[in-house]
Amino acid sequence: MSLPGADVKLHKLGEDIHVAYGDRTRGSAKDPRGIILFGWLDAPLRILENKYAAKHRVRWPSADIVIVQSHPAFIWSSQEKRNIVVTPLADYLVSTVYRQRGSIPNGILLHVISNGGAFQLITLSQVLKSMLAAEPFDINHGTAIRMATIFDSTPGIGEYSSLLAALTADVKSPLAKAVMTVPGSLVYLACRIRDSVVGEEPIFTLLHKQLQMQGLLPLAEGYSPRVYIYSAADQMVPSTSVESHLATLRANASFDILAEKFDGSQHVQHERQDPGRYWKAVQAVWERSLPVRAKL
Repeated sequence: MSLPGADVKLHKLGEDIHVAYGDRTRGSAKDPRGIILFGWLDAPLRILENKYAAKHRVRWPSADIVIVQSHPAFIWSSQEKRNIVVTPLADYLVSTVYRQRGSIPNGILLHVISNGGAFQLITLSQVLKSMLAAEPFDINHGTAIRMATIFDSTPGIGEYSSLLAALTADVKSPLAKAVMTVPGSLVYLACRIRDSVVGEEPIFTLLHKQLQMQGLLPLAEGYSPRVYIYSAADQMVPSTSVESHLATLRANASFDILAEKFDGSQHVQHERQDPGRYWKAVQAVWERSLPVRAKL
């Protein structure tokens, strides 16, 4: 699918990381400087490009759009290997955003889809903190970067049943699903053993802990709104998991939280079920991040 005016030409930043540069002669000062789209596990690049990036391009033509693909191996890898995967994106953000933050007023819109995308977001945050520690400025002070975030079908709770549902989501045959539970179970067990032996926090524990922090990326403005898009029909990420997370955030008055609970849409299918409502929520959360004078 192609949209009128939605020209998305991708350039490779790294393995499974692509950027479509914005047209600085178009758009307005209210456009985000960059949009980072973190895809769900094994999401095809063409779907992320045509269904999501192209629609961002229509709304914000001057923004750079980065598409980050995610694969199951990322979840089961060690922290060191996960860091390597997102390093090209961190390099890009340091050079185009962090080193320029005093002269670029526009912020960053984060679009995070499913747990696969969320895992990459929190890994990126850790890598950026390490990189910025070597920069000639104090990452705890200076010009803050405006950010807003869309969380679609995340965070999950890491239960065994949810993980198996994610691994077999695209498998239609009941017999094939049953067969795939064997390697899936072995991988799950191996990861639990590895976390215990090497002393790493289970990745879902780390996910919830990181998402409870106000600044999802270094130097984010304190006022960084979020919207959570989810559904009671989602079998991979139960609505109870998202709502428990929301309750934790809302107990802290400093969080600006929006929530869109869809009816009947399955995992990462909310945009497909009601694109009008979906993109209205995306637009709304970005506009909430703008200074009052920019909204007028």
